[in-house]
Amino acid sequence: MNVIFKSSAPGSLMLLGEYAVLHGQHALVSAIDKRMTVILTPRSDKKILLDSALGQHETTLAHLKLVAPFRFVLATIKAVKKYLTHGFHLKIESEFSDTVGFASSAAVTVATLSALSTWCGLSLSESDFIKLARRIVRHVQGTGSGADVAACVMGGVVLYRMKPFIAEKFSCTHPITVVYSGSKTPTVEAIARVKKQFANFPQLFNQIFKTMNQCTLDGVKALRENDWRKLGAIFNIQQGLMESLGVSTAPIHEIINTLRQQSTILGAKISGSGLGDCVVALGASSVSDFSQAGLGVKNMSVKMSAEGVRCEKI
Repeated sequence: MNVIFKSSAPGSLMLLGEYAVLHGQHALVSAIDKRMTVILTPRSDKKILLDSALGQHETTLAHLKLVAPFRFVLATIKAVKKYLTHGFHLKIESEFSDTVGFASSAAVTVATLSALSTWCGLSLSESDFIKLARRIVRHVQGTGSGADVAACVMGGVVLYRMKPFIAEKFSCTHPITVVYSGSKTPTVEAIARVKKQFANFPQLFNQIFKTMNQCTLDGVKALRENDWRKLGAIFNIQQGLMESLGVSTAPIHEIINTLRQQSTILGAKISGSGLGDCVVALGASSVSDFSQAGLGVKNMSVKMSAEGVRCEKI
């Protein structure tokens, strides 16, 4: 009887340093309690069957091609193909939608890589696992820092830098409020728009990133001191920097203003690439209905989580 492998990885939220982390600076990213799960059942032949709420796909080890909506999963399989001797059935289940900015691409990549590497008996250090998963994500989407990958692998709040590589975990948690702004611009598209906007202002561009980096470093210092109020103030400062990049929107602006008026909220900002996506606030909001900010705006029930990727035999 075949052993079945069940692997899951958390989604994540960027707390500080988005955009800057793509330019060699630090970022702070948190795992959340919503998870992506894959269940791998080995087969005796070479067929690969993928099954999720987004659809189904059938292929073989010899004919792997990256096709939507399974590009990240198929790229992960290709990355370890030389270790695979048989096919398998992979069922993918998610506690969050891929249209919400919880790093679903990183989560499904990490969960799939965990299941495959466990099945194949690959022994990867945590840093090597992060770097391999990061390489897979970048291969598919053409860009990406890997900060979300690090949070998916390690759990908790992670201080991250691409090069020189840093991934340091903090297991501390704090109540957060997450509000979806009603729309999401693909990360690659948002990055391209910001780059184009600042094409004639490279020094200003770099200065914004350096200031974002200082926000992240000051944020880490606040974490080490358990000073959540100071971290919230840094959230507000970085939101101003995000606005200077032109990635805020009218719904985001209204959501943030509503949140900041509450005494329980220590700070609020865009999480991720902006131009839609989510707002993350430090503290628990007393407002449950943000619909007045725009169509599709909704409060997401999300918590920070100290748990990273896990894989078990069932």
